[in-house]
Amino acid sequence: MKGSPNAVAKVGSFPITAREYQMEYNRQINFFKNAIFGGKDLTSQDIEKFGIKDTALRNLVQSKLQLEFSNRAGITAAPTQIKETIKRFDFFQTNGQFDINKYKSLLAANGLSPQDFEKDITNQVYTDNAQTLFSKYPVSDRYIDEIGRFKAMRYNANVAEVNEEGLRKFITVSQSEINEYLKNEANNARTENLFKERKSALDVPEKVKASHILIRTPGGETEKAEQKIKEIAKKVNSSNFKKMANKYTEDPTGKGKGGSLGIFGRGKMVPEFERVAFKLRPGSVSAPVKTNFGYHLIYVEKRVEGKEAKYSDFKKEIATELIRQTKEDELKALMKEVSEKVASALKSRNMKEVTKLKKKYGFALDENVQFNRFEGSLGQINIGAEQNKDIFNGLKDKEANFYNFDITGKNLIVAIEKSYNKDLPPFDREKEKNGLQMVLSNKIKQAVLKEIGDEVAVKQYVKL
Repeated sequence: MKGSPNAVAKVGSFPITAREYQMEYNRQINFFKNAIFGGKDLTSQDIEKFGIKDTALRNLVQSKLQLEFSNRAGITAAPTQIKETIKRFDFFQTNGQFDINKYKSLLAANGLSPQDFEKDITNQVYTDNAQTLFSKYPVSDRYIDEIGRFKAMRYNANVAEVNEEGLRKFITVSQSEINEYLKNEANNARTENLFKERKSALDVPEKVKASHILIRTPGGETEKAEQKIKEIAKKVNSSNFKKMANKYTEDPTGKGKGGSLGIFGRGKMVPEFERVAFKLRPGSVSAPVKTNFGYHLIYVEKRVEGKEAKYSDFKKEIATELIRQTKEDELKALMKEVSEKVASALKSRNMKEVTKLKKKYGFALDENVQFNRFEGSLGQINIGAEQNKDIFNGLKDKEANFYNFDITGKNLIVAIEKSYNKDLPPFDREKEKNGLQMVLSNKIKQAVLKEIGDEVAVKQYVKL
């Protein structure tokens, strides 16, 4: 579609500028780089796999819908509020006071005009004011009392969750079945293709076990740090490295641990460090190495050689997996057998047997976990709202204290240990009120933005 040359999309009357998109895209890239990839740069395949471009655009659409809500709700952004917001930024201040010259120069250095920046801040204020309106959703004292009563209806239980797919690996496949399966050309090709898809994960990468002594360069003062690392280098050898690292290193994670970095593969350290670490002969100490962190002495204790995965080594394993995918009757029979054993052990409170079964089959188990009528499970295993309702109705009617829920693909087995239906558990009323207010406000916000999103036209001008 044709639109403004500076817009990538438009939400109602609010454009999403190329600059806004680039900033949000960069924010998403940095998030994934630091939180998911350990500081490693993302490839184009990574960006596509995680849908980062679409996520960036979707986030901006949501922010524009909030502006649309502000417009419809008559929310204002007072000029004084906008000015005060800008003045509070530390990087525009000199000695704690807003500096107009610093403000203009910093914007110019980043290719922004004051008009563009102030428009961004105005939109931010609109959004903040809208969020404040959402957060004012009232929660009555009577409602808090009702929540308290629901929380008083609680029980403790041992809960097991047995999943079909988790049991599939226990289905027996004979060598003759594997041989017969691989005789078929299509099956053999399927097995080899799956190996190729997984090969990069099956390859064993080259790794080194190393330690280091780091002397930092605060404020870019390299001369003193360089002199210090050279002096330390004269005293260090493979025999005393750990002792010297404990004495001299300025890396807090290695202090007291002989400067240990553990075992790591390529791509985990900065390039300058990595190049030296992977060239060093095990048992040797490097010359000083400079990186952005400072100066390092590196000691490589041992090297783990890499090994390329071969189809012949994994053919049997992958074929077994594919054969198991066809054994649905065997899977259902095994599911029935394991579930009955777990149910019998839980019902008789034989936790020693339950633990033994868990060790063998690897199903999920929550021991003596608490449930309440309002929040459901407070453990790791989620009990659905319908199942939780059935349990509480059973407790109310003084029925059985054992429940086995057959849900598609899994069994939830619940053995009640103790129920509480009288005493109100202690809780912080103000904290409870604030928490409920936040939850309800977010739900209302989501509902409102969805309704506005269904009404407002969203036009995308460029293919991302």
